[in-house]
Amino acid sequence: MFVGITDETFNEESQMIYAYRTETGRRSANEDYCSIPAENEKPIAVVADGMGGHRAGNIASCIAVESIVKYVETSTITNTRMLLQHAISYANKQIFDAAQQDESCAGMGTTVVMAYVRPQRFTFANVGDSRLYLFNGESLKLITRDHSFVEELVRSGVITREQAETHPQRNILMRAVGTSPFIKADTGIVEWKDGDIIMLCSDGLHGSMNLLTACDRLTDAALAAGSSDNVTVVLVKNAGGIGA
Repeated sequence: MFVGITDETFNEESQMIYAYRTETGRRSANEDYCSIPAENEKPIAVVADGMGGHRAGNIASCIAVESIVKYVETSTITNTRMLLQHAISYANKQIFDAAQQDESCAGMGTTVVMAYVRPQRFTFANVGDSRLYLFNGESLKLITRDHSFVEELVRSGVITREQAETHPQRNILMRAVGTSPFIKADTGIVEWKDGDIIMLCSDGLHGSMNLLTACDRLTDAALAAGSSDNVTVVLVKNAGGIGA
């Protein structure tokens, strides 16, 4: 498992190229946390964004990612959607229990977006407003749906997508990992092909260059545009290969 500021790796077994960058930005601390697989680890990428309005958001995101990776690595579940759902439920319990035992962590929670990648398809799961996009060489498609107050307003027709971008309550989450005893993640399976790229990112972020350069340019662009939040992005490129 890799966690930190910037890194790129090639997982020979799954024929995937991974890159990530996480940046504190204008915040005093980085409450984002992410993971990409090392050699011989399960092909999962995870991004978590600790809830900035709550205590110990950085602890919550760290527990979430490390618990998910641990669960996936040791589980014998073969259904990938069920595997990711159970992994998030496991992480939810770890965070919730930790918050109950330590008063300074009361109310902590985190978003989670993750992908279990294979050459022909990937399985995703998400809770909160961290996102997963698919880039097929021509267009960037949003795969996940935010679990936020403004997303509910948009879907019900109360406000437009453009109004949601500046809505004063756009940071209010309707669902987060660790804030209640039980959680249900959205999951799905999406087909992709050689050369496609998926992007997992926290809400601080919403060819010819390599993935590491892309991470840096995306992050720098978000900061230059005035992002005041922690910024984390993980890119996974399908480099071909065989397998389901």
